[in-house]
Amino acid sequence: MNTITNPSLDRNDLVNLISKSQEYIEILKSIISIDDLQIATSENLFADAKYLPEALSKLEEKIAQTRMIFENDSSILLELPGKPPVEYNCRQMGFRNQETKTWKMLIDILSSAPHTFNFGVAYIYPDGSKRNRQKCKDYDAKWKLFDELNKKLLMFFKSEFGWNFPESFKLYKNAVTGENGERSFKFIAEPASSHDEVVPLDNIEKRFLSLDESALVKEIGVLNNDFSVDSWVHTDPPEFLIAALNVGRNKFGWHDARVKEIIQY
Repeated sequence: MNTITNPSLDRNDLVNLISKSQEYIEILKSIISIDDLQIATSENLFADAKYLPEALSKLEEKIAQTRMIFENDSSILLELPGKPPVEYNCRQMGFRNQETKTWKMLIDILSSAPHTFNFGVAYIYPDGSKRNRQKCKDYDAKWKLFDELNKKLLMFFKSEFGWNFPESFKLYKNAVTGENGERSFKFIAEPASSHDEVVPLDNIEKRFLSLDESALVKEIGVLNNDFSVDSWVHTDPPEFLIAALNVGRNKFGWHDARVKEIIQY
C-alpha cells in the first residue's frame, strides 16, 4: 500500500478521502481523530440537505404536533401547532380528484383506526421452500403507491407552509403498536370528530314519563307540528318526538296503528 508522508490536507479533503476509498482509513487515523471525522462527515451530509441536526429535530417535532383529521371523502382538516384547524380538499392538496388511488389511500388511513397501514407479505413460498419463493406484485404496488403519497404530502407542506425537507424524507415511521411491518404517519392522524355532545335518547324520555296518556298525545301533537313546519330543514324526525313516541309505546302499549293515528291527528 502506498504511504503519504506529512500530507497537507484540510478537513474537507479528509472527508472526501473517506468517501472515496476505505484504503485511506489507517492513514487518516494517524492524522485526525475518528471522532472529528464522524462529526465532519455528519455535518457534511446535513449541509447537503441544508439541515443541521438541530433543525431536523425541530422539523420532526413540528410534524409530530400536526394533526390531520378526516372530514369526508374529499377533504380533511389540518391543524398546525398552535393554530386552529383549516379545511383542505383533495385538489388544494395537489391531488387530481378524490378518486385517485393516492387520495383514497390517505382517506382510508385517516378514517380507520388504528390509522396504520402495511403492505402485506413481500414473498410467498408455494412449496414451503425459500428456494422457490415468489415476489408478491401487490406488495410492490402498495409500496409504490405509498411512496407517491409521501411525495405528494411533502410537496403540499412545502408549497403551503414553506416547510423544507431533507432529501428522501419520510412522513411515516414504524408503528409503535400493531403487527410487524406496519407503518404510521409521523403526524397525528384522526377520524372525523363531532363537537356536538350526543344526549342519550333515554335521558330525553324522562321529561315525558310523568305525563298521562292524554297529556302525552297533546305534547306529541305540538312536537309533530313543529317538525312539520320546519321539515324542509331536517331529514330525520327530532329526537324529542321520537322519545315521546317511545314513551307512548312502552308506557301505554301503543302499536303502529295507534302511533300513526296520533301523528296524523
